[in-house]
Amino acid sequence: MKKIFLLLLLLPLWVYGQQAHPWLHIYHNDADFNSVKAAEITEMTHSLSDSDDSLDSLIVNTKENRLSVALSDIDRCAVGTNVPTVYITIPDYPNLSELYDKELYLDALISIDGNGVVDDLEPTAVSIKGRGNSTWNYVKKPYRLKFDKKIAICGLAKAKSYALIANYIDCSLMRNAVALKLGQLLEMPFTNHCQPIRVYFNGIFKGAYFITEKIGITGASVDIDEETGILFELDTNFDEDYKFWSMYYQLPVMVKDPDLAEIAELKGVTPESLLTTWGDDFTEFERKVYMGEDLSTSLDMESLVNYLIVYNVCGNREPVWPKSVYLYKASAQDVYHFGPIWDFDWGFTYNNGVENQGTDFTMLESFDYPQYGGSFFKQICRTPEFRALYKEKFDHFKTDLYPLLLEYIDEYADTIEPSAIENGVVWPAEPGRTEGSFNFRENLDKLKEWIQNRIDFISGHENYGLYN
Repeated sequence: MKKIFLLLLLLPLWVYGQQAHPWLHIYHNDADFNSVKAAEITEMTHSLSDSDDSLDSLIVNTKENRLSVALSDIDRCAVGTNVPTVYITIPDYPNLSELYDKELYLDALISIDGNGVVDDLEPTAVSIKGRGNSTWNYVKKPYRLKFDKKIAICGLAKAKSYALIANYIDCSLMRNAVALKLGQLLEMPFTNHCQPIRVYFNGIFKGAYFITEKIGITGASVDIDEETGILFELDTNFDEDYKFWSMYYQLPVMVKDPDLAEIAELKGVTPESLLTTWGDDFTEFERKVYMGEDLSTSLDMESLVNYLIVYNVCGNREPVWPKSVYLYKASAQDVYHFGPIWDFDWGFTYNNGVENQGTDFTMLESFDYPQYGGSFFKQICRTPEFRALYKEKFDHFKTDLYPLLLEYIDEYADTIEPSAIENGVVWPAEPGRTEGSFNFRENLDKLKEWIQNRIDFISGHENYGLYN
C-alpha cells in the first residue's frame, strides 16, 4: 500500500523528467495550493497516522524546504509546466512591499525564470511605476516597466516599455487574453500579445499577471511613423497633456502618441499648432459621421467592424463612455483606423462588481450616464456599408474563427491553471469587487458558456446586438 502510493506520485516526475522545468502541482480541496519545481525535490514520502497506522500526509522535501500536506486535504496532484516567474526588486527600498505612486518611476532590477517557456533574464536595470486608471485603485497593483533601451522579454518584441496587467477583478484571469486572441484571429493590425507570468515584488509573491506591450507609436505596438502619424485615445479620464472635446459628439479626444512637444521641436512649430491641425482633421471626420456623408475617404470601415465585433462578443461596453478607445492615422493623407483593442477586465460575465452580467443587451446602449461614444458609433453602425460588412465578418467569425478561439481558451486555461489557483489563495474573493480565481475551472466554464450565449444573442438580433 505504502509503496504503491509513493510510486504513483513519483512516476509522473520520471515521465515528465525530459520536459523543460516540470513542476509538481498539489491541488488542495480548500483555499490552499502548492507548486514545487521537480528539480528541487530531493525526496517524496508520507507519514502515518498515529491512531491506526494509515497513510496520513504527503511529505515533499526540497533542497531548501520541507512541505507536509494532509492526504485528506489533497484534491489531486499533477506534474506539468508553470508560467515564467518575474522577480522585481527595488534596491533603494528593500522593505517596500508595494508601489504607491503611478507617476513616479523607481529604479529597480528585474530577472526572469523562464521555466522553459521563455528565455531567462539575468538581473537587469529597469524603472517601474504603477499604471492604470480604475485598476490602480485595487489592492493588487498593475505595473509599468521602462528600460533604457529596447529589450525583448517574455517572448515579446523588443521594446522599451511593457505593462504588467494584474487582472484583479477577473476571476478567470482570461478576459483580456481572450479578447486579444479574437483581435488576432480577425487579423487586426497592432493587436497586443500577452504572456502569463507569476510576479514577485521585493521577494513578496504578488500572484498571476500577464505582460504585454505598452500601447503607443512604437515598433512593438502601433508601428507607424511618429513624425507623420497620430494615435488618438477617446477616454473620459481626459488625462493626457494634449486633448480636446470634439465639436459634434462631445467626445473626449486625447493625443496618446506621439509627444507633440518633441515632434513640434523637430518641425520648428508649436505643440498647440500641431494639436490644432490634428484636431481640425478629426473634426472633419466627425462632421462626415454626424452628417451621414460617405466615409470611404475618411475611415477604414473594416477596422471599425472588426473592432466592434471584438467588443460586442466580449460584452465590453466601454466604447459607450468612451474609455480606452484607440484610433490612428499613419499620415494626414491616411484614413482613420480603429484599434488597438484594449482593457477587457470589465466585460464578459462581469458587471458592476459581481459576475452577473447577462448576455441579452445591446452593446452601444444600456447605461444611465451620458453616452458620448454611443451616438457616434451608432450613427456609423446604421449605415448600409457597415451593416453589410459586419454581417459578412461576423458570419466568418462564427463559422471559421470561433472554433479556433475555443481551442485557444482551452490551451490558455491549461497553461495558467496552477498559477490561477495560486493567485486565488493570495487574492481571495472580495465581495463587491472580485470572486477570486481559486475556483478556476468553475469560472472557466462560466466564461465559455457566457461567450456561447452572447454569440447566440448577437446572431438572433436584428442589429447584431449593437443597438436597439
